[in-house]
Amino acid sequence: MTTYDFWMTKFGDYTPVKQVAIMVGMAIVSADALAVLFFLTVGLEHLVTLLLVTTCIVVLVSVPLGAFLIGLNFRLKQIAMQLDIASRKDDLTGLSNRNEFYLKAEQRITRCDPKSSAGALLYIDADHFKSINDRYGHAVGDGVLQEIGILIRSTIGEGDFAARFGGEEFAIFLDDADLGKADWLSHKILAGVGGISKHLRICDLDVTVSVGIAIHEPGQSLEAALIAADQCLYAAKNQGRNRIVHANNNHNPLGDPTIRKI
Repeated sequence: MTTYDFWMTKFGDYTPVKQVAIMVGMAIVSADALAVLFFLTVGLEHLVTLLLVTTCIVVLVSVPLGAFLIGLNFRLKQIAMQLDIASRKDDLTGLSNRNEFYLKAEQRITRCDPKSSAGALLYIDADHFKSINDRYGHAVGDGVLQEIGILIRSTIGEGDFAARFGGEEFAIFLDDADLGKADWLSHKILAGVGGISKHLRICDLDVTVSVGIAIHEPGQSLEAALIAADQCLYAAKNQGRNRIVHANNNHNPLGDPTIRKI
């Protein structure tokens, strides 16, 4: 930390009243010192000289104070941006967090025509993740989650968004997607996780995921669509994992699931 950063941080710790008092005090001391200097140097007998000296004092005092305040404001904006990003992102994977996902999905569904589908929801869960942590350690487990996050980001489209819901669970919202697109993208993810062992250089590491797909139905709430996707994910787990389960366009996703197995 530089001396400038140190004093900027220390100044920001003071109360607003104390900050104002410090700045006013600095301005008064600087202005008085400069006034005495100019008086002893050039004298103040003439109006033009007086105006010139006053202008110089104002410029010399305000420029450093203005620079200080601009620097402080810039630093505060940077901190605010960092806090905003931190509140919306998952630190490990770089994906959105649960709250940000809910906010974006609600906005998308709200903008959608009540008679149309907003898109597809995918629930993804890393299979037997606890055993990966137990066998290889949490550092490898974190690496697996990071790789899944990278894979998801590189697979989804520009209008889509994804989040890590916590642990080894992820969610994806595919904007204006039908079942065909959702199924195709899910297969890409299932195939892609097979290469994670190569990226981490652990030959005997076996990474698979299960995926539940729900197509948002016209007029359906976000919560109902998420429940449908979660139930399909639960069915995929029960069917043996490493597969995709989705509803055949009915209200009960477990009533007639279509299973895709790699």
